[in-house]
Parts: sequence; structure tokens; C-alpha cells
Amino acid sequence: MPGVYIMAVITIGLTAALCIAFLKYLTHSNRRYLWLLLPALLSSFIVNRWVKTPVITSIAAWANIPLRLGLDVPVWFIALILFNSPVFEEAIKMLPIAFPATCKMMNDASGSLWTGLALGMSFGLGEAAYIAYGLAQSPEYNSLHWFVFTGYATERLIVTFGHGFMTAVVAYGFYKGGRHALFGYLSAVGFHALINLGPILTALKLTPASVSSFGSYAIILGAFLLFQRYTRTARKMSGNEIEEIIYLERS
Repeated sequence: MPGVYIMAVITIGLTAALCIAFLKYLTHSNRRYLWLLLPALLSSFIVNRWVKTPVITSIAAWANIPLRLGLDVPVWFIALILFNSPVFEEAIKMLPIAFPATCKMMNDASGSLWTGLALGMSFGLGEAAYIAYGLAQSPEYNSLHWFVFTGYATERLIVTFGHGFMTAVVAYGFYKGGRHALFGYLSAVGFHALINLGPILTALKLTPASVSSFGSYAIILGAFLLFQRYTRTARKMSGNEIEEIIYLERS
């Protein structure tokens, strides 16, 4: 068995445990949000196989451009590769809210954040499995021992939480409605594109891998800080609602 599969099992198991612990802490052990770690597990496979790859392949064939990253590739096509994942992935992560049971969980500010967080982390867990599968198909990687893939493990753990923070931003925008929904989606797309920019610059041999990783993790930290800001706002809103109810009852 390819060593990456062993590391994937360890990574996904540990990451899932941390996601559950984080959700239980934020929601005061409200178990209904834990179920949202399941709906988006296959989303990475679906969006990669049936959306992202066909779109970028079709455009490359239409423009007669080699499907690779290089300094000889047109800038517009590199930009297309950069935004391919953010645009489609940030959309598909929110699809489960189309179901009434999931939509009901977004009936207040905090609920929207926890819903988005769980759906994003669900996508990240599935993505970790999908990437492990992809690595196992390469002869360069499938013969390596499992402990060689510590970089994969670290990246997937951090990125899974990053997906959660970005989707929470989208969900919070949907809760507020109107232009806030568009702003939330575009914010997540922007964060996602900046996270992916580092690896693309590394593939173009413009920055070293260490700088790329640091930059990507710094952007995830920025998404977390925005998530924290929305969380504080949501708690204040909930506190005001409780005070208003108490006031009305006393009146």
C-alpha cells in the first residue's frame, strides 16, 4: 500500500478529531453542527473531476495553450488557473445549504458561522483524501515510506481549517443577505486565490517553496482573524437579542 495512504489516514483522523473538538467548543457541544462535517466530503472529488478539470482543459484546447504552468504561458491563462479553484470550490462548499435542514441552521448569525465552518472543514477533509489518491498515482511518490509525507500532513491540517474559515465568511454573508452575500463569496474567493498564489509562483520558479508556504499560511491566518471578528459580532448580536427578549418579558 502506498505510504501516502497511511499518512492520509493518520492526517484525516487527527484533523477530523480537531475539527470536532473546535466545533464543540464554539457551539457549546451542539451536536447538530457535527453532522455537517459529512455533506461536503465528496465535493472535492466532484468539483475536480467534473468541473475544474473539464473547464480548464477545454479552455486550454480552445486557445491552443499547453496545459501547464510556465513563464511562456499567457498571463491571462495563469490567472485563470489561479481563480479556477477559488471560484468553483467556494461555490460547491455552500451547496448543502440548499437542503432545508441545513438552511435552518443558518437562522441566526452564529448559526451561519458554525454551518459554514463545518461545511468548509468537511470539504477540506475530503480534499485531503483526494490529494492523497492523486499522489498515490504517481510513481515518484507511491514508493515512498509514509513518514516522508509530513509536509502533506501539516499542509492538509492547516488548509482544512482554512477552508472552514473561508466558507464561514461566505455563510455569514448569506445570512446577512443582499450585497453582503456577494461580498462574503468574493472575500472567500480572494482569500482562496491568495492562498493558491504561493504554489503557483513556486511552480513558475519565482519564489522558493518555503516562502510560498509561509505566505499561504499567513493568508489562512487572515481568514481566521476575519472569522474571529464575525464571531464577536455574532455574539454581540445574540446578546442584544437576549436582552431585548428579557426587556419585553418584564414589560
